Amino acid sequence: MTDEALMTRFQEGSEAAFEQIVRQWEGRMLNFFYRAVGDLDTAKDLRQELFFRLYTRGGTYRGKGSFAAWLYSIATNLLRVHFNKAKAYAPAHDADPDGQPEAVEQADKAPTADEVARRNERARLVREMLGDLSPRDREVLMLRFFGNLRFEEISTVLGIGQGAARLRAIRAVERLRRMVAERGFTAGDLL
Repeated sequence: MTDEALMTRFQEGSEAAFEQIVRQWEGRMLNFFYRAVGDLDTAKDLRQELFFRLYTRGGTYRGKGSFAAWLYSIATNLLRVHFNKAKAYAPAHDADPDGQPEAVEQADKAPTADEVARRNERARLVREMLGDLSPRDREVLMLRFFGNLRFEEISTVLGIGQGAARLRAIRAVERLRRMVAERGFTAGDLL
């Protein structure tokens, strides 16, 4: 069942539909918040607030556009409030929300300690550079690359045109490229 259909069922009073939405989105939203704030407890709090708002304001969903764009618009607004309160961006730590290093691969292809260290260092540098971007640039890149949203959805989330969303992403990527070059790396060094 699609997210949109689940939301319709939830609006009609189905608690099971809401629970299904939560199950389908809780991991993705935790990762999205965690990558944004870099603190697991804060990410969990933001995720909880997101689902609380979804539950209490679910009636505002009109089914126009994708459910993902609507949900990410709520998540983005929560992040804006969080960052405005914090007045600072805190780059993410070197672990995923489950506590495992980001560079850990599948169990059957265990990386060497040196590979893990290099990947963790690259991940740390990327997060540091993301933290150095303006909130507008960071926001569009997070939605595109961490939220995996299409530009159509990003434009809905941010309340801008698709062309503006694309242009903002292009400019943000260019700023990242300059930061990479200023640090003496190439993009390939960070991949």
